[in-house]
Amino acid sequence: MIAPASSPGPLIGMIFLIDAIILDFVAVLVFRKDSKNLLNRLTALAMITFGAYLFFEGVIYILPLDFYYLGVFNIFRDISASCAIIAAVIGALTGVLIFKGEHYVSRVRVAGPILAAGVIGIILTLPNDSVSYIETQDSLGFAMSIWAIIGLLLIPVSLMAVATYYFVRTLRSVDRTHAKYQKALALSSALLLITVGIAYYSAFNLLGITLPFLGLLGHLFFLLASFCFFYAFR
Repeated sequence: MIAPASSPGPLIGMIFLIDAIILDFVAVLVFRKDSKNLLNRLTALAMITFGAYLFFEGVIYILPLDFYYLGVFNIFRDISASCAIIAAVIGALTGVLIFKGEHYVSRVRVAGPILAAGVIGIILTLPNDSVSYIETQDSLGFAMSIWAIIGLLLIPVSLMAVATYYFVRTLRSVDRTHAKYQKALALSSALLLITVGIAYYSAFNLLGITLPFLGLLGHLFFLLASFCFFYAFR
């Protein structure tokens, strides 16, 4: 088990909550724009689940430190971790969908491995990732084993890399003079920013870095991704 990494603190938690609200707002806009379009539905669902990850993670940072609330903190952590992995799975499916089409992504041999990766990620993460109270620092800590690192870091980042790859492939096939090019570029940029953001915050927690300005810097990835999503679907 890797030594616990301290919680970044309530300031970062509050920013997480704000971005969760922004993501949910954009998700509603995306869904309402064309609720019958599968791409819109999947994109909106991905944003909602990723927003849920940010929300529950933020709540953990904001709630008062109390040893007796550890059970609640661990439930929130399980929910946030599961939502992050599910969002990555949906992101990967969305990437394949936009490049290959609905018929292709619905094939078991295509969707199956992506869904299986998500299930494996959750199975590896939940029993091996926990919130603890660090008495000497009077702070919360996150303890992860190597299995949780694989489930919560490597698998989601790999899935988001798949999504980004297919969106970039799609982007390259769009005429740069076409009106849709800028929106496709924004969507690809959003996915890339989220991929980098997940990797950044995972490393942030694993290394036990508690400097607030570094946490704020990393959060810019998620915030910029939200604006890119908004531009792509406005």
